[in-house]
Amino acid sequence: MSSQPNLSLDPRQKMLRVVKGLMLSRIIILTLLLAISFFFQLSEKRSFFVPMTNAFYYFLILFYLVTIVYAVLLKRIKDLHRFVFIQIVLDHLFITFLIFFTGGKDSFFPIAYVFSIIGSSLVFYKRGAFFSASLSTFLYGLLLLLQLHYGVTPQGQVSFVEASQVFYSMMIYMATFYIVAFLSSAVSEELKKKKRELFQKEVDYNELEAFNRNIIQSLDSGLLTIDLDGQINFMNRTAEKILARSGEVLIARSIFDLFPEIGRALDQLRAKGSDAISDYQRYETVFAKDDENKIYLGFSISPLTNLEGSLIGHTLIFQDITRFKEMEDQMKRIDTMAAVGLLAAGMAHEIRNPLAALSGSIQVLKSELTLNDHQDRLMEITLRESERLNALITDFLLFAQPPQIHREHWNVVKLLDETIELFRHSPSFHEGMEIRRPNPLGNVETMIDRDQIKQVLWNLLINAAQAMDQKGTIEVGWERGRESRRGLGAWPTASRNGKEWLKISIRDSGPGIHPQDKDKIFEPFFTTKEGGTGLGLSIVHKIVENHNGMIKVETEMGRGTTFMVFLPIEVDEGRKDAERQDPRG
Repeated sequence: MSSQPNLSLDPRQKMLRVVKGLMLSRIIILTLLLAISFFFQLSEKRSFFVPMTNAFYYFLILFYLVTIVYAVLLKRIKDLHRFVFIQIVLDHLFITFLIFFTGGKDSFFPIAYVFSIIGSSLVFYKRGAFFSASLSTFLYGLLLLLQLHYGVTPQGQVSFVEASQVFYSMMIYMATFYIVAFLSSAVSEELKKKKRELFQKEVDYNELEAFNRNIIQSLDSGLLTIDLDGQINFMNRTAEKILARSGEVLIARSIFDLFPEIGRALDQLRAKGSDAISDYQRYETVFAKDDENKIYLGFSISPLTNLEGSLIGHTLIFQDITRFKEMEDQMKRIDTMAAVGLLAAGMAHEIRNPLAALSGSIQVLKSELTLNDHQDRLMEITLRESERLNALITDFLLFAQPPQIHREHWNVVKLLDETIELFRHSPSFHEGMEIRRPNPLGNVETMIDRDQIKQVLWNLLINAAQAMDQKGTIEVGWERGRESRRGLGAWPTASRNGKEWLKISIRDSGPGIHPQDKDKIFEPFFTTKEGGTGLGLSIVHKIVENHNGMIKVETEMGRGTTFMVFLPIEVDEGRKDAERQDPRG
């Protein structure tokens, strides 16, 4: 949307135009008089309607010089209205002297007063027009009276003037002056009114345009307009922010360079023909901000028409729906877990009782019977598999019916240190592994269930160790902050209320997770490890969710995987009251 040019000028600029117009008109009239005089002098005629005297030429040259002085002073004059008024008065005096040099009552130039009256009306409107008419009448009448009673005439001219002729000439020109003043003032007042109306319409238009522009720029949705060839011709600030591109870069570029799949939606609109004018199309796509960051965009596409209703392009309104897609995936995962949980709970109880009886019976038979090596090995395999099946059922029950949360005040950083120390002495930690702690010290207390959060940390450490195949680096870090701080990952939506959060990140140097598997890792029974149950990360997700937290995963093939656990930092109300009462707090 390009803004329209400003139709109105600054008052000083308008007055400057008027002054320059008056000066130009004066130059044209003087040049015309000189040209006529010179032409008839060359034709060896002494006069036509202008007597060819030296005084006449001197007078014209003098007023040329006066006009040049006007032009020199123009940039230095501050009060242009007074400057124009002085010029108009001097113009009247110039015309009076011109009439005097060209025969007085017999001169053809009293009509020149008409131009001054019109010029006055254009600058000072009605008052200026009648002032100019009165001044013209006074000066012309004074000249005639001087010529009648005192015989004032240019040198070399003889005056034979009758009183009746003077009276008649005076009345004719006075009537002419005032009629011209009346008509020119009426026209100038009408022009003034129209200018005022035009200026007001321009102000209204500019305000409306600014209002519409501000609405478009203030939308929390991105807005693009394209022509029929798909060339981008406008985009608002939100579109620039969402796409991480400046308008200068994208204007005149093809929309298909940004969204290759949008062609199908536009083809559907075109296929509808005239019905597309009142219809719009909506679709979703993935947009790559750069090589690493991709976002989901939701589009609505509607036709763009001109005043005649003809299709001239399309309007695209879009939003970043990445967070909504994550929430949608999370809700689907929750629904899946709930359904599987109910099934798991029922099956686990039905399987666990006969499994316990079976395992106990095998142990009794093993102790009472005399077995050879082969039979003893079969008994060991049966007991080991029954224990593995019992562990799987235990994970089932933990996932389906996690124990009730008992929240207490705990230092999560200290709990993280304890879990890491236990992990270092566990069978899962091998000599080729290294654990790095960028920020090992700290004290972050919040309300958690110690055992359950320890289970979360333990499962994530085990998962990192299994991903690295007995060698590599595990980096464990923590950070506290709010959503507004950069580099803290995608914080939960609840952080917008100002609540602080703790982020615990566990990063491995393994091969990474395949993009097709990334969205499935928290689903029950999904695993890519041989002998895995597929419940470890599902249990982690459920425990974090029950703590009103959030877990996020970032991975890159060949570079490793990072799990980030977000826990709200909550303080017990009783402890808050104690801290307020403690003068040392």
